[in-house]
Amino acid sequence: MMRKTKCLALIFLAVCLILVFAGCGRTFGWLEGDAEDVVTTEVTHGVYWMDLGETKLMKVPYEIEGASTEEMIGLCIEGLQKTPEDNAYKSVLSGDARVVDYTYQSGNKLATIYFDESYNKQSKAREILVRAAVVKTLTQFCDEIHYVSFVIGTEPLMAKDGTLLMMRGKDFVNSISGSMEYVREDYVTLYFASEDGTKLQAEDVIVKYLSRINLETAVVNSLISGPFSDGLKPVLSPEIVVNKVNVKEGVCYVDLNKKFLERVEGQSFELNIYSIVNSLTQIAGITRVQFLIDGVIFDGAVEGTRIDGMFEKNMALVYRPESKAPESLIELPKSDDALKKDIEQQLKENGVAQKQETK
Repeated sequence: MMRKTKCLALIFLAVCLILVFAGCGRTFGWLEGDAEDVVTTEVTHGVYWMDLGETKLMKVPYEIEGASTEEMIGLCIEGLQKTPEDNAYKSVLSGDARVVDYTYQSGNKLATIYFDESYNKQSKAREILVRAAVVKTLTQFCDEIHYVSFVIGTEPLMAKDGTLLMMRGKDFVNSISGSMEYVREDYVTLYFASEDGTKLQAEDVIVKYLSRINLETAVVNSLISGPFSDGLKPVLSPEIVVNKVNVKEGVCYVDLNKKFLERVEGQSFELNIYSIVNSLTQIAGITRVQFLIDGVIFDGAVEGTRIDGMFEKNMALVYRPESKAPESLIELPKSDDALKKDIEQQLKENGVAQKQETK
């Protein structure tokens, strides 16, 4: 009788464990042989939907396995066109956002998406969400796709300065409170820790922010968020709170909480200071930076460094890679501007209008 009771208890326990694991929403596979009994798999790819109010995006799992980059682009577009099963969301490639073709340039790692002319009929808010969804979906394959450009009808989508708009996934956020028309964007240079944590190293990014905050605040928040590039490390604690950042007579006053005084991974406190100072002083009109801690000037010192004075740019802390071969033997990477000029020339030579006529 006791043996029977124990068997029933074990069966009951096994059933409970299966129900608990099933409730976790994971996929389990029972394997034979010496392998693990339970394998948990995670969907790594996804596409983006927008909410019904057209104010934010949501990434949903969507497996994308293509034999080539061109095939992956096609599968991404197919996923973006699907009608969501969740009634709270809708696809971004619907209505006036109709894709008619796409191309891929492996040399520039650029995907170009061709839209019908009706694309221009969208509201500005919706158009930004469509752009964000397409670019973020495609650039998740970062080894193959670094940039995405749009062609509307026969006209390439251009930046404010008249050059080809080459977009990256990190240029966009997933949601914007309030009207999308209030979004601003600026190209800035941010300074993070080098790989060995002894120097600062520059990273050029596009910062997007709402009109209710200024560029200086956006820059400091971007520094706290950390770098995108491999080989760069965060300088500032992610727990730093930005109380206020404002500029007066060439001085940028940066008010942070006490977490600013903490070093990250044992790095020199000078990096905390000059990651902010060097990033802010490259903005026109700012020559010096004054730090405050919770609204007051901090009269103490960290590692013997006081921050109660004003700081100017210090490029001595910035790492500059040395050439390992004569310059004539090195093929220098092209800048974004050079890439844009090359691509614009290719579009002109190939004839975007001619391409559209062959549809």
